[in-house]
Amino acid sequence: MNCSGERFSHIYIEQDIRNHPEVQRILQFFPHAVQIPIDRYTDVFNRPKQNYEHQYQHQNLILAQKHGTFLYEGAPVCHDFGHPRFFYTAMAVNCIYNCDYCWLKGMYNSANLVLFVNLEDAFLETEERLKDGPMYLSLSFESDLVPLEGITQQITRWNSFLLQHPSLTAEIRTKCGAAQLYETLAPNERLIFAFTLSPQELIDSMEHGTGSLIQRLHAAERAMHCGFPVRLCFDPMIRIPNWKTAYAQLIQTCAAAVDLRAVKDFSIGTYRQSDTYQRRMRKRFPQSAVVQYPYETANGYCQYPEAEQNEMEQFLKQELLHYVTEERIYLLEDNV
Repeated sequence: MNCSGERFSHIYIEQDIRNHPEVQRILQFFPHAVQIPIDRYTDVFNRPKQNYEHQYQHQNLILAQKHGTFLYEGAPVCHDFGHPRFFYTAMAVNCIYNCDYCWLKGMYNSANLVLFVNLEDAFLETEERLKDGPMYLSLSFESDLVPLEGITQQITRWNSFLLQHPSLTAEIRTKCGAAQLYETLAPNERLIFAFTLSPQELIDSMEHGTGSLIQRLHAAERAMHCGFPVRLCFDPMIRIPNWKTAYAQLIQTCAAAVDLRAVKDFSIGTYRQSDTYQRRMRKRFPQSAVVQYPYETANGYCQYPEAEQNEMEQFLKQELLHYVTEERIYLLEDNV
């Protein structure tokens, strides 16, 4: 699914940026949307007692200007892939996809999508940080930028910025199955497209609106063909009843659809969630099996018991080792 056409019935616009060129360009995609002026995006986004699930079904768009810090240090529950200076940025907040286990559902009161249009300010801060040495930057930490690219052009602009700054490497994480984007971008060995992969039965039941497994794999193959490194991410692993059969089949499907020898690397990790976010999600989604699972809490995170984590991650690693070498496999447990 891509973000275009009549998706948003209402668009909230901060008055200070009403005439920003990016605002004007984005509004052209939604000629029939009701435009609502606001002072600050937080007036809408941070309202209490919002119906989160209803908003996901009727998601609106908020166009805003980001203030303060643009880059943040990467969280310990995220893979840093051996990069000592690991940061993330969030020029889009929330996602057009609706995954049952998404941590954003516990972080924010609103399911509406926020786009910050002052990307040029993020570039300025990134240049300042680069003065202290090479950096690894996650660009899609709080959203999936790929299905938004048609209206935001953030990936295109970041790619141009990366090509001008050889000490910067960036990752874009996605569940999008659309492959046409990669044909439009200049090849770049420092822009990594990381595809989250799950068994198709899990995609059908928990990753609503996302690309199918085969669509994601075809998009990954296209990205590699167009000159971009690709990472295949088997996280979060979810302990569904037939998880061993499902994840073994997942690896077999990947090997049949993609030349795994050409993939840059692979990440494996089981479900982990901030305890604070998990408690909020349990209140909001009482019928969700993945949210209500009796996880253990350790160091502020909800997760499977250690024995179950190890069993799941090692099982998938052994399946993957039938096709690739161990040094290209990153386990989340090695990072925390």
